[in-house]
Amino acid sequence: MRRIILDSIISLDGYYTSQKNEIDWFGFNQEEIDWSKEILRRTDAMLYGRVTYQEFSEFWPQASPSPDGFDSEIIDHLNRQQKIVFSRTLNEAHWTPAQLVSEDPAVAVPKIKSGKGKDMVVIGSGTLVSTLVRYDLIDEYRIRIRPIILGTGKSCFKDDLKRHMLKLISAKAFENGVVALHYEPLH
Repeated sequence: MRRIILDSIISLDGYYTSQKNEIDWFGFNQEEIDWSKEILRRTDAMLYGRVTYQEFSEFWPQASPSPDGFDSEIIDHLNRQQKIVFSRTLNEAHWTPAQLVSEDPAVAVPKIKSGKGKDMVVIGSGTLVSTLVRYDLIDEYRIRIRPIILGTGKSCFKDDLKRHMLKLISAKAFENGVVALHYEPLH
């Protein structure tokens, strides 16, 4: 069965973006680039909510390698991997290859996970992540905690129905102060 990997960057106070969707507090060193490559090499599809898909589709097709994290291997992976986009409002997806899914992720994702292919990764997409967490559909939590307190922002871990216990697989401190954590669900 395919696994879903959450690859998320959050602030020390638990936000993946500011209230205005700003991520200007991101900044990548080589250790983080290698972290992302390791995840992307295991996957052949990315899961997106509408907002993140639209933001990524405006940036990544024209992205060029740069010293702050836009490595050519990462750009290539993001552009060529299958994009599974959860949206009830989009009629078409221009950043291909892409598949639009209007079905509730809680229903659609188990079917997708049982299909053929490599693992899948979800980046950003806070509303989608909250749904995947709520229904225990994430198999690996790969979280990078940035040494910044935003004070306010958007959390991707919203579930007021139950707690989700995790076990630590590994932890690593990067030279730039980021702490990289790898968790799996305790079932």
